[in-house]
Amino acid sequence: MEKKQVRKDQAGKARIGAIGEKLIVAKLMQQGWDAFNANCTIKNYKSIDVVCLNADMKESDELWWKPKTSLIQVKTSVQNNIPAGFSIQETLDKDYLKQMVKGPYVFVSAKMNDGGYTFRYFIISRNQFINLLYLVHQYYVNVLHQDDNLELSAPACISISWLEGKPEFSSRNHANFGNPLSESCEDKWENIWED
Repeated sequence: MEKKQVRKDQAGKARIGAIGEKLIVAKLMQQGWDAFNANCTIKNYKSIDVVCLNADMKESDELWWKPKTSLIQVKTSVQNNIPAGFSIQETLDKDYLKQMVKGPYVFVSAKMNDGGYTFRYFIISRNQFINLLYLVHQYYVNVLHQDDNLELSAPACISISWLEGKPEFSSRNHANFGNPLSESCEDKWENIWED
């Protein structure tokens, strides 16, 4: 029975993740941009879920004919802390993050109500994501748990409150960890095109 429950939980997480990716494609298209799911041809493509094209912007002066392209990672969760796709250990190495993060992140917060879901969308640029992930986990390891024996291979998470621009580490720990987001990034679709 326990294995069956684990498979059901994994299937539920995969389903909510797929819903999040499809919602992001639709939201990007509503902005007037072309978008498609990169996982259509390669299951769970590494570091990229959605490719978005903006025909109103050019990739560069040299590539004036090519539309601006954004490689987007989507993370969807029903929890307030959304796994970021990296271990805590990996988040402590900013050079590693710069190498692995390919573009902006969209965090989708899914909440169940009256038999359905409501969704909130938090869009952060590549650099915002790297800086937030690095700073919060530096604080977590070197300040909050400096004397603890942490399991650094555990998944690193991003809290919805940090994406809302709140400076406090948590509702229990009101210390300011140095959140680089000074305002909420909810529905900030323009962050798709920032570095």
